[in-house]
Amino acid sequence: MTFTEAQITENIASIWFPFLRIDAAVMAAPLFGSNLVPGRVRILLGLAIAIAVVPMLPQAPPVELLSIAGLLLSINEILIGVCLGWMLQWLFDAAVIAGQTIAMGMGLGFATMVDPLRGVAVPVLSQFLLLMCWLLFLSMNGHLAFFELVRSSFDIWPVGGRAMSPEAIQEVIQGSAVIFETGLRIALPAVLALLLVQLGMGVVSRAAPALNLFAVGFPLALMIGFVVIAEALPTLLPVLEAALIDVKQRSLDFLVIGNG
Repeated sequence: MTFTEAQITENIASIWFPFLRIDAAVMAAPLFGSNLVPGRVRILLGLAIAIAVVPMLPQAPPVELLSIAGLLLSINEILIGVCLGWMLQWLFDAAVIAGQTIAMGMGLGFATMVDPLRGVAVPVLSQFLLLMCWLLFLSMNGHLAFFELVRSSFDIWPVGGRAMSPEAIQEVIQGSAVIFETGLRIALPAVLALLLVQLGMGVVSRAAPALNLFAVGFPLALMIGFVVIAEALPTLLPVLEAALIDVKQRSLDFLVIGNG
C-alpha cells in the first residue's frame, strides 16, 4: 500500500488542526494547564484526545499546512481552544476572589501562601476554597464535561469555519463577569456576618471608648468568620453547579456567535 504526498498531508492536517484546539484548551484550562503538570504530559494528553475524537469530527477542508492559509487556520484553532479553557478558569478564579474578600474581613489578608497551580501568593483561605472547588469539580466529573464540551465545539464551530470575530471575543470578555458574580455568591454569607461584627464593634467603641477594640475585635472576627465558613461550606456545591452550568452555556454561546 502506497500513499501519495497529498494523502499524507491530508491525514496529518485532519489531526493537526483539532489537536491545536484541544491542546490549547488543555493548556489554558485550570489543573491541566498548571505548573504542576509537565508540558510534555499536557501535549501528549491533547494529542491522545485528538486522535480519539478525530473519527467523530466533521471532515476538515483541505488546507496546506505550510501555507499562509494553514498558519491562519492554526492561529484560529489555538484562539478557540484558549477561550474555552479560559472560560473554565473563571470558576476557580471566583473561589480565589471569594477567599480574598473573606480573608480581608476576618483580618487574615496577611496570611498568604504560594498557589502551586498559579505560582503566585494568595491568602490561605483562598487556597482552601480553591482546593474545595477542585474536589467538588472532580467529584461532579467536571473534567469529563469539559472534554465533552471541547469535542462538541467541532460540531458547532468546525475546523475551517469562520475566523475569530470581534463579536466572539466580546462575548468572552462580557462573560468574565461570572468570576465576580460567583465569588460574591460564595463570600456573601461571611461578608454579611463580618459586617455585622464590625457594626457591633463600632457601637461598642462609642459606648466604651477606653476598650481595646483590636484585642477584642480581631479574635471575635476570626471566630465568627470560621463559624460562618463552616456553616456555608455545604452551600458551595450548589453554587459551583450553577456556575458550571452558566459557564457551559456561555461557552456554547461563544461558539454559536463565533461561527454564526
